[in-house]
Amino acid sequence: MIFPGISLFLKEIASGYRFLYRTRKAEKAIIFYAEHAGYYPYLEGLITELTGRHGQTLCYVTSDPDDPVFQKSIPGIKPFYFNKLLPFLMAFLSCRLFVMTLTDLNQFHLRRSVNNVHYVYVFHALLSTHMVYRYGAFDHYDSILCCGPHHVTEIRKHERASKLEPKILVEAGYYRLERIYQAYRNYSPARSSQGTGKTVLIAPSWGVANTLETYGELLTEVLLEAGYNVIVRPHPETVRRSPDLMTLFSSRFGGNLKFTLETSVITDDSLLRADVLICDISGIALEYAFGTERPVLFLDVPLKIHNPRFRELEIEPLELTLRSEIGVVVSLDKIEAIPRAVASLMENRALYQRRIAELRKQNIYAFGHSSEIGAQHIIDMAARRGTN
Repeated sequence: MIFPGISLFLKEIASGYRFLYRTRKAEKAIIFYAEHAGYYPYLEGLITELTGRHGQTLCYVTSDPDDPVFQKSIPGIKPFYFNKLLPFLMAFLSCRLFVMTLTDLNQFHLRRSVNNVHYVYVFHALLSTHMVYRYGAFDHYDSILCCGPHHVTEIRKHERASKLEPKILVEAGYYRLERIYQAYRNYSPARSSQGTGKTVLIAPSWGVANTLETYGELLTEVLLEAGYNVIVRPHPETVRRSPDLMTLFSSRFGGNLKFTLETSVITDDSLLRADVLICDISGIALEYAFGTERPVLFLDVPLKIHNPRFRELEIEPLELTLRSEIGVVVSLDKIEAIPRAVASLMENRALYQRRIAELRKQNIYAFGHSSEIGAQHIIDMAARRGTN
């Protein structure tokens, strides 16, 4: 019998051997990294474009031993599992480009390579860069695929204030939003297993005393009593860090046919099914609104601040600016009134649809073309670095 920890370490060793000795240098020119399987949807467009239209072979490093990429056998992708050994891999990495969705490069245990590697950051949320992310979270990347004008404005102002060398900022857009939008255009409610009635999705962010932990049970109860179908979709970190909370929701509401607990974010099914989203300060609000053109109910929780210096930039984060434009903000002491607020949002859906479509046009770059733009930048940078 091999203990799980030993088995995973052996899997890392095997990946290391394949990476170092069984993978040609040309195949290691461009490397993608994902913390876990849930990040593949953010990289999928780039990967499809690079391996398809550009005929590029990529290395795909993941820290999730159960990442479906190991079972899919995607043409043009060489998958590797690195977790405990990842800091060592990155410290001595030799490739042209390293593409990642992970912030805080060079601020903690994951450092830039001693070799001349070009690091490309891909956003996994439409949120602004200066409040929910740590100070300096993007300082050590060479290129950033920006989702909208807010990212360029914030990063450039931070660079000037901190006297940093300007990065390459690409007006690339946001593939995950496009994926949700296309899926919703093709979605047929008749195929849904949720049944009849209106559906509300509760999908808050994570953290200490998160919304789901403090108010989720009461919120779910009042919505079910009002006759709504309710989907609770915890953040992946909440699922990982709070298994007892998942057990509580399953035992308390699992017998109700109108209740669904969704613990995976790999698919977007719940976003497509929901008539209204309820969340707090979470990136999913902008993805849902801009992807389905439907409104959001925001719970007025304390701000999620990971950068205490965010006000120095004197720019209001986009996620705060747009709250009253794409939905309503409701105080936590009025949870009993939330079913009525949800009903009001549904009644005014046509108004929100027009408004949200216009806001998407103003705040998102190259809608529908992000993968082409991002992939072309990666190809161009790889070619340029190949001549160095």
